[in-house]
Amino acid sequence: MKNIFKYTLALLLLAGISTSCDDFLEPSVDQNKPTDTAIQTVGDLQAAVLGVHDYLNGISVYGRDYVAGTAAMSDNAVSNGFSGRFQPQSAVNFTINSGYASGMWNTFYSAIATANVAINADIPTSPAVKYAKGQALALRAFAHMNLLFNFGEQFAGGSLGIPYITTYNEGNLYPAREPAADVWTKIGKDFTDAVAMMDPVMDAGTPGYMNYYAVKGLQSRYYLYTGEFDKAIAAADVVINSGNYSLVAAADLASAWASGSGPESLFEAVFTNSDRTGTDNLARMYTASNYGDVEATPDLYNAYDASDARLGLLADSTAGTTSNHGDYRMTGKYVDELGSDNVRILRYAEVLLNKAEAYTRRNNGTDRANALIIINNLSSTRGSSTVYLAGSPDEVLAERRLELAMEGQRYFDLLRNGKDIPFINTGKYDFATGADLTYGSSILALPIPRSEMDANSNMVQNDYYK
Repeated sequence: MKNIFKYTLALLLLAGISTSCDDFLEPSVDQNKPTDTAIQTVGDLQAAVLGVHDYLNGISVYGRDYVAGTAAMSDNAVSNGFSGRFQPQSAVNFTINSGYASGMWNTFYSAIATANVAINADIPTSPAVKYAKGQALALRAFAHMNLLFNFGEQFAGGSLGIPYITTYNEGNLYPAREPAADVWTKIGKDFTDAVAMMDPVMDAGTPGYMNYYAVKGLQSRYYLYTGEFDKAIAAADVVINSGNYSLVAAADLASAWASGSGPESLFEAVFTNSDRTGTDNLARMYTASNYGDVEATPDLYNAYDASDARLGLLADSTAGTTSNHGDYRMTGKYVDELGSDNVRILRYAEVLLNKAEAYTRRNNGTDRANALIIINNLSSTRGSSTVYLAGSPDEVLAERRLELAMEGQRYFDLLRNGKDIPFINTGKYDFATGADLTYGSSILALPIPRSEMDANSNMVQNDYYK
């Protein structure tokens, strides 16, 4: 962690606080601006928060790797290795030198470091200051939550979480891993504190920045992981009852995805075609016309009803008509190979599914009936003829798979429900074990990067990599 502090400190010392997300990380004339005085105005604060967003857009996280990597680690996708990318993720076969793990670790902790500068800035309060600091709190919680998903032992037979960092370059520069239960509690507190500081009337009306309803939607996701189902329903209801969001009809689904943003998006990573050139975008990983390393599995493709509009987002090139790369491709969610299409991090459909799943977990007759209404409405809105009958957790998971396919959630949806990750034999870079990944196996926690292990004497490696 000391390396992260030093790296981000250097960026902040060189940073000219400006009103542009990209400019926040650019050198300025003032080369000696100390971090304790770098934020002096609300504009400075807002620029720092934009800097946090900019980290989340990085190629190691929501710019590409986090989304495609976790898809490939699930039963939804597989790497074919055409350009050598995502093979370790697809095989779930990492080493302590994994660039995937270190990129994710470094980027999320850099985002956290910048968020802490914003949160702890000593400037006069105002509604705008409170809102910006609330955004930073929510972003800090979100970054820690993603780190915990990947590096914590909660799915891997252990109890260790990650370091939860709340200050910048102060105190203990060699933080130890905290129990996962404690990390969950701190994430929840940051989300709760963020909501209290963010007046929804100040939302800018764009999903490109953390906003009040995005925080409530992320809370509904968080409470599923912590098993607080009443709170998950309540958080989802704030979003649903706002009247700001609606489901896209089947006939409009493809065009809504192709538009770059749509009425279902609560929070997304925003890009221009200069942000993610070359291989640095999801479209070039998912489509067959270029690099095309990550394919959808036949198992995912065949899970859709023939009339389901979501099936139309997947291309069937098994006959070689699209490219000699072949097979099944997610072409409809990430359409621009220049990389200017945004990456949805949280959508309204997920909030509905979070509520439905929370209903099924409370498991009484009325709640199951309410869950059925939600998932059958979503299914029919997407044009599917599938009708669910039981209102069970497994039915909600089945609908989540169809709705959120290739968006980076399937792997963790299975794990948080205590399920094995199914082995799908595609003859490509399938699981190195040649079998299901068993829930509780130590292989399910990513390696703490070697650089962190070398720099931090208090850091403990995950069991599989000791």
